[in-house]
Amino acid sequence: MREIEEIGDVEKRYEVLGTVGCGGQGDLFLGRDRRSGERVALKLQKARDLGPESDFHWAGRNLLEEGSRMTLLAGIQAIPEIIASGTHRGRRCLVMEFVEGRQLQEVLLAARPVRHPGTVASVIGQLCEILWEVHARSLVHCDLKPENVIVQPDGRLRLIDMGHAIVAGERTQYERGTRGWASPEQSDACPSGLTQRADIFGLGCILLEMTVMRLPYGGLEERAERDGPVLPADRLAKLPPEFASLALWMVRWEAEDRPADVREVFDQLRPHLPRLGSRRPSKRLRPDPTEYYRTHSPRL
Repeated sequence: MREIEEIGDVEKRYEVLGTVGCGGQGDLFLGRDRRSGERVALKLQKARDLGPESDFHWAGRNLLEEGSRMTLLAGIQAIPEIIASGTHRGRRCLVMEFVEGRQLQEVLLAARPVRHPGTVASVIGQLCEILWEVHARSLVHCDLKPENVIVQPDGRLRLIDMGHAIVAGERTQYERGTRGWASPEQSDACPSGLTQRADIFGLGCILLEMTVMRLPYGGLEERAERDGPVLPADRLAKLPPEFASLALWMVRWEAEDRPADVREVFDQLRPHLPRLGSRRPSKRLRPDPTEYYRTHSPRL
């Protein structure tokens, strides 16, 4: 694992241009390298509140640990490169590659429900290809949701935010991820450790959100219960037949009842992927994720 360059005061090297977004793990800013002029992304720990100083220092350590996890994924094109770490006005900061594009969440809000099989397969298929590489390095992302996926102008997907990531099989002491998309085993301590099947659950949530605009087991509205219905009957009936059995398999309550790995998911999607050289859908997302498979062969 390569070391992250420690640059001390971030403002001496990078100009902070403006806010990009705010999350539970930190605030994201657009920056510019004063030497090269290139744009970068700056992730800062949350500003200190009225809580104890120990909590503020703990959050700073967590941000640095996120940077260390990102170095484990160096060379995976779909994961933003980690460039350096430092401090910005007393807050720990990570300097990362800036990814041009739109959040998948924003792209989907303009088009849901997504019914075109090639579009659905292109989104979930690209995420399978990315996760295959992440899982091969023994990491579980643990926070798959449209907000953490960027669609580049050329239709390629990028996966961001490793704030909840964990080494596969490592026991957890508290909940990880985002309610609604997190698997049941993520909702509390998991002494046996989380596996790649936690990410498969999150991927299944994205599939359901795209196609029937509903998260499983009550989603954000209710606390998930083991014996509760996966979806209300009216939403269940609207599941596209091409993906119905796959989506329900991916979000089964028990981890061992889900697909063993993302390749198994991808194999179910393969018949619906756009063919090389095929025409773009008449009703397409903007940017259009199908462009990736219309111009590249699948890597799984």
